[in-house]
Amino acid sequence: MRPQGPLHGIRFRAVALGVVVDHVATMVFATLLVTILGGEDLLSGDETVVAAAFQALAGSTDYLVSALLGGLICTVLAGFIGARYAGAHHVRHGAWIAAVSVTVVFVLYPGDLSGGLSWFETMGWLLQLPAGMLGGALALWSEGAADDAAGEPAS
Repeated sequence: MRPQGPLHGIRFRAVALGVVVDHVATMVFATLLVTILGGEDLLSGDETVVAAAFQALAGSTDYLVSALLGGLICTVLAGFIGARYAGAHHVRHGAWIAAVSVTVVFVLYPGDLSGGLSWFETMGWLLQLPAGMLGGALALWSEGAADDAAGEPAS
């Protein structure tokens, strides 16, 4: 019996699907969140008013907590969808989806981290991998529940 590596059984299309779901869902969520919490000032045509509204929003605890939780939920959803598509090694697929999503963010948006991370950014990065794994675990559970409902033995 040979030990399995971290890429054993990984379906790269499933990971790619999950990464796309993660990023699209996060962008849609972020747009809705900013629209809901930003208020009418964001719709103003005055650039100074819009910039001040974004500055106030970025310092709002409601916004930060909502963004953190919403982003993690998007990663759980991505892990779930990608793992369901893969149909095997669900938790491992969820982990890879989260890891590749983080890598894509660092490659596409390499911002300057020399100033340190805020508490919510730190929590977001630390919880990203568990969120993807949770999505994979939920996919595994949902497939087992579907098998049970169909009267088939769970594998």
